[in-house]
Amino acid sequence: MTASSSTGASLAGKLGFFAPLDALLNDAEQRAIQQARAFCHQHVAAAAHAAFTLGEPYPITILHDWAAQRFLALQAPESAGGLGASFLCKVRLAQEVARHSFATAFSLNNLQGSVTRVARGGSARQQQAYLAGLASGQLLGAPALSEPQAGSDLSALSMRAEPSGQRWLLSGTKRWVTNGQIVNLPLVMAKAVPPGQDEGPIASFLVDLGAPAPTWSRREISTVGGASFRLAEIELREHPVPDWAMLGAPGDAFKASMATINAARVHVAAMCTATLYSALAETVAYCADRTTFGQPLIGHQGLRWELAEVATRLEAANALMVQAARHLNDGNDAVTVAAQAKKFAVDTAIWGVDQCLRCVGAIGTTPALRLSMHQAELRFAAYTDGTGQLLLDRVGKNLAKDYCVTTEGE
Repeated sequence: MTASSSTGASLAGKLGFFAPLDALLNDAEQRAIQQARAFCHQHVAAAAHAAFTLGEPYPITILHDWAAQRFLALQAPESAGGLGASFLCKVRLAQEVARHSFATAFSLNNLQGSVTRVARGGSARQQQAYLAGLASGQLLGAPALSEPQAGSDLSALSMRAEPSGQRWLLSGTKRWVTNGQIVNLPLVMAKAVPPGQDEGPIASFLVDLGAPAPTWSRREISTVGGASFRLAEIELREHPVPDWAMLGAPGDAFKASMATINAARVHVAAMCTATLYSALAETVAYCADRTTFGQPLIGHQGLRWELAEVATRLEAANALMVQAARHLNDGNDAVTVAAQAKKFAVDTAIWGVDQCLRCVGAIGTTPALRLSMHQAELRFAAYTDGTGQLLLDRVGKNLAKDYCVTTEGE
C-alpha cells in the first residue's frame, strides 16, 4: 500500500459525509476502509453497545479480530507486516469505528499508535523483540504520560528513571492510562536522572509488564460510561528496564511527544465528527418514523431547524478536521489548526448529541437508541490530548503569526 498524497484530490462523483477524506486515499487505502466498515458492522456495532449497556468494556475479542485484519499495523511498513498506510487513512479508519463507539475507536487507535512508533522509530533490537507481537496484538502498547500531578504539563513529571548497570530502574505512578488494564508493553515517559542529581531530561521506555512482579502493579480506574477506555493507574517501584528498551533518548522524548500531539488531536477531532454523524443519522431516522400531531417529528419546523443546526456545525467541524489532517499528512506546521480542529469538533459533538437527545425525547436515554452511549463516551474527548482551555491557549499564542496583515499573494 503506497501512502496517499492530499495534493490535487477531486470530489467529482464522490458523495457523502466522508467523501472529503475518502477522495484523498489511494485505491488500496479505500479498500482497507471498506474492509474496516464491514468489520465494524459485523463485530463492533452490536457488541460495543451491548457492553456499554451492561457497564462493561467492549469485548476483548474485537481487539484480537481487529489485529487479525492487520489494522493494528496499519501504518507499519509492508516489509514489517504492516499495510504502510498514510496518516489520512489512519484518521479515516478510526472514523469507521467511531461511528459505532467513540471509546472503542479511541482505544484501538491508541494501541495502533504504539505499533507505528516501534515500526518507524524503534531500534533493530526493539523491532526484533516487540514488533511482531505488537502487530499481532499479543503485546499491547500504549503511551503512559499523565501522572497524579502532571497532565498536559509534561515538564511536571515525577516518574524517575535511574541508571543501574546496563539497565534503568523506573519509579513512580502513571494515571489515566488508556488500555491500562490490559497493556503489557506501555511506553513510559520518565525523567532520566543522572547519579547524584534530582532532575534530568525526559526519556521514554518500552516497559515489559508481561509477568507479575513486586516491582509493578496496576489499579483499574472506574468511570461512569467510560468502561471501554479500560483506564488504569500503573505504579512502578524500581522496575528494571534494559538499556536497549529506551525508545526516546533523554531530551528527545519530550520533543517527540510534542510532535505527535498534533496528530492525536486530529484523531480525536475525526472520531468526534464520525460519532456525531452517527448520532444525527439515527436521530433523523427516528424523527422521520415517529409521528406526533398527525405528522412525523421531523415535519415540525422547530425540531427540523434544531437538527439542521447540528448538521451545519457538524459539516464545519469535519471540514476543519480534514484541513488539519491534510496539513499533517503533508508535513506542514499544524499546531494551530490541529488545536482548532479538536476544540471545535469536541464542543460540536458534545453539544450536537445533546441536541439529538432533546429531539427524540425520553427514548434517547434507553438502549433502544445509541445516543446515551455516544453522549457518555464523547465526554472523555474533552479531557484527552489537551483541554479546551489549553487548545485555545495554543491558538492564542500563534495569533500574531497565523493571522497577520500580509501583502497579497504571501
